[in-house]
Amino acid sequence: MATTCFWEDIYRRVKNGGRIEGILEPSRAVILFDTKAGDRYDLFIQTEKAWANHVGMEIHAILNAFRLSRIGRKRLTIHVYGERLVDEERVDSLTFQIPAKVTLSRSICTPTMEEDRFRLLAVSLDRQKKAELKKRFSFGQPKVVYGLMLLTFVVMWLAESVGSTFDPNTLIAFGAKVNPLIEQGEWWRLITPMFLHIGWFHFAINMFALWSLGPLVERLYGSIRFLIIYLLSGVLATSASFAFSESISAGASGALFGLVGALLYFGLRDRSLFMKTLGPPLFIMLGLNVGLAFVLGAGLDHFAHAGGLIGGFVVSGVVGLPDEKNRIQRILFSVLTISMFGLFVGYGFW
Repeated sequence: MATTCFWEDIYRRVKNGGRIEGILEPSRAVILFDTKAGDRYDLFIQTEKAWANHVGMEIHAILNAFRLSRIGRKRLTIHVYGERLVDEERVDSLTFQIPAKVTLSRSICTPTMEEDRFRLLAVSLDRQKKAELKKRFSFGQPKVVYGLMLLTFVVMWLAESVGSTFDPNTLIAFGAKVNPLIEQGEWWRLITPMFLHIGWFHFAINMFALWSLGPLVERLYGSIRFLIIYLLSGVLATSASFAFSESISAGASGALFGLVGALLYFGLRDRSLFMKTLGPPLFIMLGLNVGLAFVLGAGLDHFAHAGGLIGGFVVSGVVGLPDEKNRIQRILFSVLTISMFGLFVGYGFW
């Protein structure tokens, strides 16, 4: 007989990073998502059946009840609990026609008086973790994101009204990065390029990336920290372009890669949530920029992207997450940020 049973195992799994996705009453089936693995589900089933084929039919019914075909090709472990079956040896031959990679785990045990206590513990702990997760993403509302999108649109509309953003003269007039002009003292060109784009397609793809990724980062860091990360990442991105590229450049891509750097920083601080916070928005943003690389080819400023990515990471260390209190760390990241800016600008002049 197994030393642990249904709800005790569920409780231990929740403690270890599992998240309850559904309970099929009366507590005969529970589905958990493994937040640490990021691609695995666990289905716990408590059965009173005596034959393997009846257990198989019950599992199929529960799979349909939870609509587990929707999890696609992720991993699914089915844990079956109950008394020993008449034909126990046939359990291993059960198959399930769903896309997921299914593994069957069998535990022979009898529920005890402790089961109710472990159920309360598991459900309570799960609610507590979900509340903490909700709090983690409630430090700000995506207001700054939409403000930045509006400002960038206004700049783009004005530039296109005056001329064409494919015309270097128009780009120069509206603040594109031009190395000789920066060398002559037009330092504001380290800031303005992130609000200017070369053509409506360039504008649209970056704004879609900002709309996809920005709200996640703003909720995670709060609006003020988000604005600081976005602006300083953009400045560091332009500084890196100034240091290593002679071409005229413009675009929000460097600042957007700074938001990716902010998520990477968060990943170091809270690894258990890292994959969930990356999610589709980050991959959409990266995919769009890879696509843009094929469209624009050599016209893409890879140095700005690299500078923005690194810049977003170090600036995130300066402002910290809303619940971080490490002053020494912030001082070290501040020194690193200033050093990066100084090196980029100094190398650009040199």
